[in-house]
Amino acid sequence: MNSILSKDVIKEWGLTSMPATEQNTMVERIGRILYQAILVRSLDILSEKEQVEFDELLDQDSTTPDEVLAFLQKKIPTFEQMVLDEKKSLKDDILIPAK
Repeated sequence: MNSILSKDVIKEWGLTSMPATEQNTMVERIGRILYQAILVRSLDILSEKEQVEFDELLDQDSTTPDEVLAFLQKKIPTFEQMVLDEKKSLKDDILIPAK
């Protein structure tokens, strides 16, 4: 998973008490969900020309998620904040405090 998405996920999400294999599984799941959320949100931000470039990038079989995120990071000035917002939103949705 891209380091953009995996930074401190184990600590942020309170996964430190899990065995390493479970931590890796959870980080991968969280990463996939975040990746999808970032892709969807990016479509609203990119210009039409950038969306065409983005589609062309996605259509290439050899394109990796890291390359997709690097493209978005280059095209969206507020990319880092968007990632933080998506992380917080997902965390808030999933980690509902017990009452």
